[in-house]
Amino acid sequence: MRIYYLMCITLSLIMLGSCITKNKKGSTNHNMGVVEKKKEQFVCGIDISHYQGNEIDSMFNDTNNLHFVICKATEGVTIIDPLFNKNWKTIKEHGFLRGAYHFYRSNDSPSDQASFFLKTIGDIQNTDIPPVVDFEEGGIDKTQSVEEVQSSLKTFILAVEKQIECKPIIYTDIVTGNKYLNDSFFSQYPLWIADYVTKKTPDLPNAWKNKGWLIWQKESNYRLDNQNNDFDVFNGSLMDFKEFIRNSYPK
Repeated sequence: MRIYYLMCITLSLIMLGSCITKNKKGSTNHNMGVVEKKKEQFVCGIDISHYQGNEIDSMFNDTNNLHFVICKATEGVTIIDPLFNKNWKTIKEHGFLRGAYHFYRSNDSPSDQASFFLKTIGDIQNTDIPPVVDFEEGGIDKTQSVEEVQSSLKTFILAVEKQIECKPIIYTDIVTGNKYLNDSFFSQYPLWIADYVTKKTPDLPNAWKNKGWLIWQKESNYRLDNQNNDFDVFNGSLMDFKEFIRNSYPK
């Protein structure tokens, strides 16, 4: 998945290295000794499609310092990613938390897109990351008004939510989000924000300013197995992520 707008700068090596561990210095005690706090582990992942080829074959949760992988499933009402079925199966077999996304096309029927997406994924399990709608500029019909695009996307989101009884995740960037997702309706859904900066926190669309973000796509050139990948970080611990997933589905 790509957001084609000007990237600020490449993610620093320090932040990439923190995917493994990050040391936090503690305060000095009364004996002037330095107390080292427990290392903080970042929950890192990537999102993939057929453009990355078969790289998932050589990736394993315990050797790649990654915790989750989200793969492209569908686009519009006719396109299934050529490697989706393989990726979907292998991601789980190799020990990662897995998720799937749909590239939204505003000029296709939202109801048909929702049905196509969920049918392609098949049996979603309560250990899977909730389905993601990839909403970006490249999928928007520019002849449609903002209101028309919003209405269409709402129909898609509600159709997905009704069928699986789980709120889908919205992937977008700040520009697209502020233009098309300025309705408070959208902020009730978890945000996966694309923002390629080296700051400690991403810039968020206005609708999510008080809600915060779930996943942050920090860069698009993370090298893994000689392939460029989108690099993502979850906003919390691994335990938090698993709890979020568990609580997203009906009891």
